[in-house]
Amino acid sequence: MELLNALFTAAFDQNLVFVQLVGMVSVILVAERPQDSFCFGGMVWAAAFLSGLIGWPLYTTLFEPWGISYLAPMAYLVVGVAVSYVIGAVMATGKERSVRDRIYMMASVVALNAALLAVPMGNAAVAATSTFDVALGSSFGAGMGAFIAIVAFAFLRDRIDERLVPGVLRGLPITLVTASLVALAFTGVAGIAGGLFV
Repeated sequence: MELLNALFTAAFDQNLVFVQLVGMVSVILVAERPQDSFCFGGMVWAAAFLSGLIGWPLYTTLFEPWGISYLAPMAYLVVGVAVSYVIGAVMATGKERSVRDRIYMMASVVALNAALLAVPMGNAAVAATSTFDVALGSSFGAGMGAFIAIVAFAFLRDRIDERLVPGVLRGLPITLVTASLVALAFTGVAGIAGGLFV
C-alpha cells in the first residue's frame, strides 16, 4: 500500500510539471506534436524512474551516513542526465543522420529536464526518511506524472484551433493560458489521489 500511495501522490498530488511547476519550459518547447510527446514523455519517465531507483540507494548508503545529505539532488542529477543520454544513444542506433540529430536534441532537452526534476526528487529524499518501496513509488510516480503532463499538454495544444483564437492570443500566449488552466486543474485535485490507498 505504501508503494501505491507514494506512486499516486507523486503522479497527481505532487505532479512535478503542473503542481510544482518544474520543467514547464521544456514541456512547452518540446511537446508540440502528440507523436513526439510520447517519445519525450517516455524518456522523461525512464530518466526520473531510474534516477530514483539508483539515486535513493546512493543517498541512503553514501550521503546520509556521511552527513552530506545536501548532495542528494546531485546524485539524482548525475543519474538522470546519464540515463537520458544512454536512452538517446540507444534510440539513435541505426537511424539516418537527420533522425539521429533530432533524437540527440531531444535527449539533451530530456537531460536538462532531468536536471530540473532532480532538485525536488533529491529534496524529497532528504525530507522523508522512507523505505525503498516509498522511494520506488515516488520516483515511478514522478516520471508517470511528468509523462501524463507532457502528453496531455501536447494533445491540448494540438486541439486548439488557432483560427478561433483572437489574433493577440495566438502562439505563445494561448499556450501559457492553456498551461495555467491545466496547472489549475492539477492543483484542484491535489490531496485526492494520495489518500486513496491510506
